[in-house]
Amino acid sequence: MKSPIHLQEVKMRKLFWLLLAAVVIYSGYWMIGAKGTESAIAAWIDSRASEGWQAEVADIKTRGFPTRFDTEIREPQLADPRTGVALSTPRIEILSQSHRPTRFTLRMAPEVTLASPYQRLDITQDLAEAQLFVDPGPSLTLDHAALSLQNMRVASTATWGFTLESGEITTQRQADDPLTHDIALHVEGFAPTGGLIDGLDPKGLLSDRFEALDLDMQATFDGPWNIHALEGPRPQPTHIDLTTLSAHWGELDLKLAGAFDINARGYPVGKLAIKAENWREMIELAISVGAIPENMSNLTLRAGEMLAGLSGRKDTIDAELTLKDGMISLGFIPLGPAPRIVIR
Repeated sequence: MKSPIHLQEVKMRKLFWLLLAAVVIYSGYWMIGAKGTESAIAAWIDSRASEGWQAEVADIKTRGFPTRFDTEIREPQLADPRTGVALSTPRIEILSQSHRPTRFTLRMAPEVTLASPYQRLDITQDLAEAQLFVDPGPSLTLDHAALSLQNMRVASTATWGFTLESGEITTQRQADDPLTHDIALHVEGFAPTGGLIDGLDPKGLLSDRFEALDLDMQATFDGPWNIHALEGPRPQPTHIDLTTLSAHWGELDLKLAGAFDINARGYPVGKLAIKAENWREMIELAISVGAIPENMSNLTLRAGEMLAGLSGRKDTIDAELTLKDGMISLGFIPLGPAPRIVIR
């Protein structure tokens, strides 16, 4: 009969071998996952190069054993020949927990360059990080995400730029309509610089920065946001339901709400309710940047007074913006061309 001590030793040896087997199996899983991540990124880069992209990286390396897959892509240079958009940066980090591969963090280096056929943007920031939650599978379809920005500075070769103290953007795909996303934006300390502030406020009517900018909307696209959206063409918005857009800039306080479609040319078609405090400064601003012709300034100001009278307060306009035929008007006041809404 075996002694209790001997039986205990047998149990301990079995436990040791079980633990060793678990470590070996998990280590194999981690190595397969790490190499699979690197291979998938490298294959995507090679596929873009075969399609005529400029697609180069200096190195792809995954670390973080045993609990994480932290992949660093060093010196990526990507340029899409169809759109002419190019990106370069010292590194991009893709960080995830090994047991949750569909939830990961995308972190950019402090310096990023974006270029198009029209201009180059040199971007620096203390933080540019996105939390991404994707569906399982090779398409990596986006379910929801949160982007954080801190102390961003953007300078364009077209002589404009801006600084941003902080920004938060979230998006959540709707369960019953997978092409529609609930999108929210909160920005603090947005300050135009260079030619941008000169173009927006040539007469110095405003303060040097937005105190706050908030956006809450539902956007419907013509395709899903997944890995193929990076390969192009990008999904384009077809309908916007704007719950609120609120901007506070110096003495100006502006709120918009409403819904509009976006036609095949990228122009909005619909109506927006607008509430504008200190509207005279807004009209003077629109005149100074050429959005309202100088020869219509008196008519526009008189019309604004009439609209303000209808709202019951002389300093507040509570009216409706009409978006139609590529133009935008406030009540019966033409304000000029509507912006095109196109994702390059």
